[in-house]
Amino acid sequence: MELQKTIIGDLKTRMDRILTLIAIFWTVVIVGAFAWDYRETYSTAMTIAKSGLKDSFNKDTVYRRWASIHGGVYVPVTDDMPPNPYLVHVPERDVTTTTGKQFTLINPAYMTRQVHELGEKQYGHKGHITSLNPLRPENRPDDWEIVVLRKFEQGQDEVCSLDPIGDVTYLRFMRPFVVEEGCLKCHGHQGYKVGDIRGGISISTPWKPVEQAVFEIIRLKAISYSGIWFIGIVGLLLVRRNIRDDLSERERAEKEKSHLTNELQNSLAEVKKLSGFLPICSSCKKIRDDKGYWSEVERYIGEHSEAQFSHGICPDCMRKLYPEIADDVLGRLEKEEKE
Repeated sequence: MELQKTIIGDLKTRMDRILTLIAIFWTVVIVGAFAWDYRETYSTAMTIAKSGLKDSFNKDTVYRRWASIHGGVYVPVTDDMPPNPYLVHVPERDVTTTTGKQFTLINPAYMTRQVHELGEKQYGHKGHITSLNPLRPENRPDDWEIVVLRKFEQGQDEVCSLDPIGDVTYLRFMRPFVVEEGCLKCHGHQGYKVGDIRGGISISTPWKPVEQAVFEIIRLKAISYSGIWFIGIVGLLLVRRNIRDDLSERERAEKEKSHLTNELQNSLAEVKKLSGFLPICSSCKKIRDDKGYWSEVERYIGEHSEAQFSHGICPDCMRKLYPEIADDVLGRLEKEEKE
């Protein structure tokens, strides 16, 4: 019984150890899957945001190229559109129509700056043309742009990273700007040739809205993964309870079996007490026990069984011991039994 109890206890301990390892493995799998999903979600958000900046860059280069092909465009002179002081060396910077209306030349750089200013007001994107040798002082690069422009001179063709502008974090994107034939009209006097890297177009978008969207997606995913983890742990706990209940039932069955076996063995032992050959004296009828002592029949049977004796006298002994009254007593007893 003790051996069986020890075996069942060992089984319970081993089962708890195995289920604990499974629970740890399950937790590691869920955490790993969540971490991978988080990385993919963040990477996807970064890719989408970067793709938007690339589209903005491509848009800028397309309309800049169109303006360069046509040598710039003329617009009416207003307070918001004064003549560009950096184009004083360009012939016919300012023209007057036959009706006397004043027009001024808008070169691609001037056009791009105004488009970027409108874009920042409308949807928060920052952008400008910059160079290590800017024609307009306001176009000088910040610290991040200086590092990127030097990378362009070393052959790198694109940079995108999260960096602050002031106290706000932006996703910043920049590509080099290569001199084309139409650029020489305004920048030829600076010594540039076709194919030279004149600078770059820097575009930035606030990262906080993207970060908030990513956080909301990750929050929902975290709830989903937590639910899956919880279901798995509850399943393991149910399995543990079922197995322990089964082992406990087996332990109870073994206890009951052992108890019944002990009772049967005790009963068999009692039965065996009066079984076999009993040495009995042919004269006085005493019985010899296992130790060689002779005992009265009543005493021997009383010690070796649960039988109890009540004394009487048989008819033969009655006639032998009490012949003068035997017939009368026996006759009355027989008559009483018949009645």
